[in-house]
Amino acid sequence: MKKILITGFNAEQVQRDYYLKKQIKILSSHYSMIRCLEDMGYEVEQRPVEHGEDISHYDDVIVYLHSIQSFCQRLFTGLYAVAARPDCILAFDDWQVDQVFNSFAAYEDDLINRPEKAFREYLFDLYAGKESREFIESHRQTYIDAAQIINSKQNRLLICAFAGGDSTKFGLDWKGPVFTYNPNPYNLNRGPHNNYGEEGGLEAFFGVDKTSFEDIERAWIFASLIQLKTQKWLKLQQPTWEVKTYGAKRGKFKSERVTEPEMCKVYDRNWGCLMPEYYHAGSGWWRSRVQQVADVESILFCSDTEGAIYGDAYVGNRIDKIEGMSFEELKALAIRQRECLYDNHPLDKATQRKEVMNALTR
Repeated sequence: MKKILITGFNAEQVQRDYYLKKQIKILSSHYSMIRCLEDMGYEVEQRPVEHGEDISHYDDVIVYLHSIQSFCQRLFTGLYAVAARPDCILAFDDWQVDQVFNSFAAYEDDLINRPEKAFREYLFDLYAGKESREFIESHRQTYIDAAQIINSKQNRLLICAFAGGDSTKFGLDWKGPVFTYNPNPYNLNRGPHNNYGEEGGLEAFFGVDKTSFEDIERAWIFASLIQLKTQKWLKLQQPTWEVKTYGAKRGKFKSERVTEPEMCKVYDRNWGCLMPEYYHAGSGWWRSRVQQVADVESILFCSDTEGAIYGDAYVGNRIDKIEGMSFEELKALAIRQRECLYDNHPLDKATQRKEVMNALTR
């Protein structure tokens, strides 16, 4: 049986089904990737590597990148994995693709010109490996080699994105081949049909009833990462319905936090969800929220650039127009969006297997 190793730079990237340990149970694209690969006949391991470990026997190694500036618990063994398998597939699981990538360019410069910064205390405080500081610093050249491999932009690059997107929108100017795949077919798509992905009991098998259209509240859900940019976007929309905000753990925009299954239930009880666009709008970057909102037949409001990837029903919508709709019009738009998403991006496992196989074929 062919073997694939999945590893990376933070705790979630090196542990299978890490979402089960997270307080709010948010799934990453890894969940789908692993199930897809296993269905394709691969033996899949997701774990950290050890310094000096021979990983040459794996048919492929997928290394997820993470910003060195932010909770990079596996920085040094992640770099070792890249150096040990210079032919590895590099992958992103964070929408801030440019920031993640640029952190490696800065780190290469630090390793070469400012080793005291490259081995600063903060990075060791976060590091979860067992190697000593002296051992880590003695392998500086290994990390330089790895950073140069990443920064060469020559490796195969794997990005979770809906079909039809433009990968140049990420702004990476990637030199090697870029592959995209939609994780939804193998994802744990939380909805009434599976009790929102919660295990146990008959509800998990038979599902639960969705909220009746007659009982849905005329309100918007704003569950994006709340920061100055998204707050500015929200103010520009000028909604008159109540806006219920979720997600910020601390700081100026601290708001209620709920688990991902509970968040999907919130979508089910309200007519609309506000989704600000990312800097790479039009790239097709995968957002689980799109499927989650569609599955409860709520209305997703997003930019036309992002909406065009999902289908016609997501384009040309305006806040004031939606808020002025009758009950029947709201219901019709919600149903039309769901049908449109499934028409354009069906949950076809064969399609996802083909997309992933493209990246594995050399």
